[in-house]
Amino acid sequence: MASVHQRYRIIEKIDAGGMAEIYRGEAVSLEGFARQVAIKRILPSMCTDPKFVAMFLDEARLSMQLTHANIVQIFDIGKADDTYFVVMELIDGLNLRRLLQRSVDRDDKITVALACYITIEVAKALSYAHERRDSDGKSLGIVHRDVSPPNVLLSNRGEIKLTDFGLAKAASHVQHSDADVIKGKYSYLSPEVVDGKPVDPRADVYSTGIMLWEMLCGRKLFAGKTDMDTVELVRRGQVPKPSTVRAEVDDELDKIVMKILAKSPKRRFQSARAVEQALAGYLFKHNKRVTASDVASYLSSSEDQQSPSTLDLKALLNAEFEQQVQAGAISLTLGQLALSPASLTTASASRLDVSDMLTELQALPLEDIEGQEDRDATVSIEDRLDLGEVGGSPKIADGAGGSRIWLTLALTVGALAIGFWLWQSGLV
Repeated sequence: MASVHQRYRIIEKIDAGGMAEIYRGEAVSLEGFARQVAIKRILPSMCTDPKFVAMFLDEARLSMQLTHANIVQIFDIGKADDTYFVVMELIDGLNLRRLLQRSVDRDDKITVALACYITIEVAKALSYAHERRDSDGKSLGIVHRDVSPPNVLLSNRGEIKLTDFGLAKAASHVQHSDADVIKGKYSYLSPEVVDGKPVDPRADVYSTGIMLWEMLCGRKLFAGKTDMDTVELVRRGQVPKPSTVRAEVDDELDKIVMKILAKSPKRRFQSARAVEQALAGYLFKHNKRVTASDVASYLSSSEDQQSPSTLDLKALLNAEFEQQVQAGAISLTLGQLALSPASLTTASASRLDVSDMLTELQALPLEDIEGQEDRDATVSIEDRLDLGEVGGSPKIADGAGGSRIWLTLALTVGALAIGFWLWQSGLV
């Protein structure tokens, strides 16, 4: 897709799914001003389905009416190359699903304060959407119905934004949902949704509570072996208290989470705004200050720890040598270094075993080095290089002459050169 419109230029593909794909692009004005945007395009194969096209356009129309700091902004809707596209705000960062996976991979749960803060920001987006009215003051009746980690975006600047109102149900929609069809990601549905009961904003409240529970506990709340098993777990609505999984969660936060996740909508917080206020009050009461800069710092540290660490071999050898000297295992006399130094072990438990390398060298026939035909003879290192008395002349143990004398001299000079280098480097 070279271009979707003369005003937009495609830079690279960001993501792709079964129904649409997202590109990083540039919006260019007549004056040459350019800003980076995200361009969501329906796959051409999906454009043959009128219902899907209508749903896609419904999402765009609805989202264009929502202008809030915690909601991804939609700028434009267009059609090009027999397919539709939506131009939206570009969020550089990652989604909550990836963040949760990172915390599991690192065995490092998201902090309690940060989990509450992220939930507060999502609740702000939902309360705005739920309470949105048209120009006549009539409620739009918006329910997101797909509040889940992939749809919560965290920018590198620490912003939290809700996206993808594709399953949202609003009174203004042209395309209405089919009856008896469960929509949304199964693990984040509310019990009334899977039972086919009428959906209202309290369903989004429940989904938000599931994400909070998972951030606190570091694992999925509802995860069956199959989709039907997961739906059945959601229908039962049996939720363990977070404190039973994570000791840092106190009784007060336990009560807030369990009220958000009450199976009966009547027993839940009745609005996303109420969730926001309850969690904000909890953070304030316990002096847990969190801001967008804390989110940005957490994302940055998470990214840094994902990159592979480098091994400073010289520093490792120096430290190992000093330890051996202090232990008395190495003499500081030039030329008296041990032939079998201790194995070198890194913090990552990888091993550089010098002893094994020397053992293999000792077992190697001398003729292999010289290119002779005798492959069975094995001579020890000590026998190959017999220096006799200190100050004596080098001699070859097996009586060979010529090339073996030169080899012996080369080995002797090499050993002395290595010893001199170690002495000059301050290692001995």
